Amino acid sequence: MIFDSWKLFQHTLSNFISMKQLSFLLLFLIPLSITAQKKDVTLAALQNGDQYLKGVVNLKVKSEFRSSCDNNAIEIPQLIAQFGSLNFITLEKKFPRTQPPKTEFNEHGQKLADLSLIYKLTVPNGTNILAATKELSELPWVEYAEPSFVSFTHYVPNDERLNAISPYHYDNINAYEAWDITLGDTNVVIGITETAIYTPHPDFAGNIKYNYDDPIGNGDDDLDTYADNFAGWDMAENDNNLFRNGEIHGDAVTGISSATADNNLGYAGIGFKCKFIPVKVAGSTSTITHGYEGIEYCVEQGASIVNCSWGNKTFSQVAQDVITWAAVNNDVVMVASAGNEDSEDLYYPASYEHVLSVTGVTATDIFEQGSNTFSRNDSVDVSAPGINIYTTAFFNGSALYAPPQGGTSMAAPIVSGVAALVRSQFPCLNAAEVVAKIKASADPIDGLAQNAPYAGLIGTGRVNAEAAVTGAPCTPLGIRESSSSASLDVYPNPASSVVNLRMSIAANWTILILDTQGRLVMSKTTTTDRTVIDGLATGMYVAKVYSNKHTFFKKFSVTTN
Repeated sequence: MIFDSWKLFQHTLSNFISMKQLSFLLLFLIPLSITAQKKDVTLAALQNGDQYLKGVVNLKVKSEFRSSCDNNAIEIPQLIAQFGSLNFITLEKKFPRTQPPKTEFNEHGQKLADLSLIYKLTVPNGTNILAATKELSELPWVEYAEPSFVSFTHYVPNDERLNAISPYHYDNINAYEAWDITLGDTNVVIGITETAIYTPHPDFAGNIKYNYDDPIGNGDDDLDTYADNFAGWDMAENDNNLFRNGEIHGDAVTGISSATADNNLGYAGIGFKCKFIPVKVAGSTSTITHGYEGIEYCVEQGASIVNCSWGNKTFSQVAQDVITWAAVNNDVVMVASAGNEDSEDLYYPASYEHVLSVTGVTATDIFEQGSNTFSRNDSVDVSAPGINIYTTAFFNGSALYAPPQGGTSMAAPIVSGVAALVRSQFPCLNAAEVVAKIKASADPIDGLAQNAPYAGLIGTGRVNAEAAVTGAPCTPLGIRESSSSASLDVYPNPASSVVNLRMSIAANWTILILDTQGRLVMSKTTTTDRTVIDGLATGMYVAKVYSNKHTFFKKFSVTTN
């Protein structure tokens, strides 16, 4: 019966030809649920209910002692003696692959973060971690010390009776209209940090950013310390198996932002053609133990947006440093769910600086606090549909098109998908500008009577994908791309290696290749009407071609895989 339903579903979708008709049929009326949480890690709790790992201290050494620091050692005898008093077991850098920034501030005056001096200290489980971190923080060599906090997903499973509801969120955010403007760019990549993800899912396989430098079976071909990380990585268990049967949160989030479109299956991710990197940051339960290591991995692997549908209520300086390093040092748009509590408590990472914080609303843009509970606070940036969101999962051996899911966990990937479309349409915008554009283009909902009590606490409005990608395509330096294709042609676009530039006339041309921040990557000259560019890394670029009479700009992208 399932097989026959599957064939009927595929046949029906194959007869749909318009974008709007991607408002997909629900294939299976099978309720999915997250399995009961097991204890795969030993946790302790703060008074506010947040939890942290027993036996682990995170600390950062002050930069003036850098010369005494190595990956697995700190040559400061007094500090090591202090560790000894705690009966420490191991000491290792938490982010061993990161390098210190070369300057203190970026070109916009924002202070850069340094992850290279953060260490993980393991001690016996019976150690009083709160007392130990307080004592270590007061030492002259230590910038800060704190527990290793864990996070949890912001997920609300919905009742099976809601299966008859259509996937309204495409309409509410004007996704179809946005896709008429841009279908995204395969060079734009969303990092998905999650509980588990089934990477062979038929609706995921087409949009994964595969690491072709490290195919399965040959070990660590690309020497990045992750053996066979062809399709993502499990940061918690340090392998390339991201799947855990019965855990659907990660699949549901991934489907919303990044399900493959135009494949006669299920749903379309909001990011449409944009790729994603799957990263598992939980162990054998839903407890997020390696969320910030997962963010680092996403950035190192080329993500320009990272989605975090998880959080807790306790500020961590380690976590803020990682967020700053991603957003400011590496120009990554950070998106996070704001939480699912009827309170104004701050949730992290959503409430950290440089994060686009997303809360949820209903199908009628109402921020209600009844059966659907979403957090609100003055750090929330935008709202997005957060109840009855249709998506997909792999469950008990089958790829299913799930009963609708809810929570700010499901609202955040909608916004991550929109951020990917914005980065595709406006490649010259930096991460902060992308966030600003999404906030400025949101539809105000504070004026709705039911939302009045929450004015100022649910963001600038409900995200509008069409408005976010509307406007003249930009180029570095704020100059519009030339509209006349007869004056300058760039082909193929996207290119795999060689890029051809052809001008309408021969002249003394100067060609400048600029990256998305307006920085010069390459320059050359020609007196003919054509030239060839090669040797560019994967990415998005603008060609500025000028003579004494003409100046032209054209966007193009290169993918070397």
